[in-house]
Amino acid sequence: MHALLRIAVVPLLLSGCLQTKTATSNAASDVVSSDAADVALAADVSEQALVAVTAPASWLTHPENTPKAIHTTWQHDPATTLTVQWTTAATELAGYTPKVWFGPEAEAGKDGATQQFGAARFATGTGEMYYQTIIDMNDLAPDAPHYITWTVELTGLTPDTPYVFRAGTWSDFKAGAFTAPDLSDVQHVRTGLAKGSRQKITAVLAGDSRNGADGIRANAQRLAAIDASLWVFNGDFNETGVQEQWDDWFDAMQPILSKHPLMPVQGNHEFFPPTYYGQFALPVEAGLAPEYKEHAWSLTIGNLHLIGLDSTQDSVVQDQSTWLEADLQAARADKDIDWIIAMMHHPAYSSCTNHGSTDRVQKYWVPLFEKYDVDLIFAGHDHDYERSWPWRANKKVDAGPVYVVAGGFYADGYTNGKDVWTATSSHGNKSNYVVLNVEGKSLSFTAFSGDGSETLDTYSLKK
Repeated sequence: MHALLRIAVVPLLLSGCLQTKTATSNAASDVVSSDAADVALAADVSEQALVAVTAPASWLTHPENTPKAIHTTWQHDPATTLTVQWTTAATELAGYTPKVWFGPEAEAGKDGATQQFGAARFATGTGEMYYQTIIDMNDLAPDAPHYITWTVELTGLTPDTPYVFRAGTWSDFKAGAFTAPDLSDVQHVRTGLAKGSRQKITAVLAGDSRNGADGIRANAQRLAAIDASLWVFNGDFNETGVQEQWDDWFDAMQPILSKHPLMPVQGNHEFFPPTYYGQFALPVEAGLAPEYKEHAWSLTIGNLHLIGLDSTQDSVVQDQSTWLEADLQAARADKDIDWIIAMMHHPAYSSCTNHGSTDRVQKYWVPLFEKYDVDLIFAGHDHDYERSWPWRANKKVDAGPVYVVAGGFYADGYTNGKDVWTATSSHGNKSNYVVLNVEGKSLSFTAFSGDGSETLDTYSLKK
């Protein structure tokens, strides 16, 4: 089946620079889109003076500039920064400056109705046209679709604070009014806890949606209502990874993504890595080789250290090991960090007969997970649910890493199994996701069926 689907990544000449993405350089340099109006705008509205905004007749002036697939990630400190991304049908870099207008929810209201404007309440960013897709290699049509991601990073935010924002662009702002706004509906997000805080963190862990966009849609409003600090996704977002499927996935996930940051890792069904890495702005780790930019990352939220890894190939797993050990060593030596969770697509231990355990993860990463007492390792790939006993040196122990497979976010289910490491497992036809809570020295999680009606598993740890 896969041999019939072909794609070309065509170099594009943008702003006088040749920008392209290749499989070995999965995150091309951003192309900065500037707008002289920003200079006048910043001068017109001082940082101290917040101006009441007169709502325009419409927040959308040009339909082709409608912000779509709006989502947030973290590239830097989750307590004080936030990265906002979106796409538009229009893909001309010239003349479009991506902008985000934001403010604390306490001042703006949940609907953003009283949101004010000032120089400290907007940020500008960059645009990246990351590929041109050609389904048929014999039809290199000049009008084949281009795809662009607009990226704006907000900085100087207050930790653990709800914010509202609108993403898009406008040409000017004077006397309380926007000129030619092309802005999204109001979006919501809460910044992360400051490093070392031991207040409660809630995360939703999910993966393997594949062909399950309709299942996501049927449950998205309920899932969006979970009071979570963030979502993490362990890969295989859609079936083949072409942009049309990404568009469908983002559409299905929009109720969730309009309220929660999402931190992802690549799965094996992200067949076109440039396309996958074009969707998400992720931390760039200094200790990784340039070809692995964004393939592995880590963040600390409160007292939780979260690591994302690319498990898709033997060489990729091996090449991340040096960075991973340095990151784990530093995290375990940090007195502000109590809990370490690692996430990748391919499970170290799985009793499901569809894929099962992953030798390369066991060979290169499991010894590090054991050496540095990683608390929880979260993976997917097999479309079922499974939790291991605390497992160290190939045996059940009282305290050791716990391995969770949660690979059924509405993809077709697989039959679960049982092995010596298996504490519990459930068939994938129920679908699944996990809600994790970390509070001080306590960690607990509950695995639910996809419709939320059944508790598949509960587990807790204390330190």
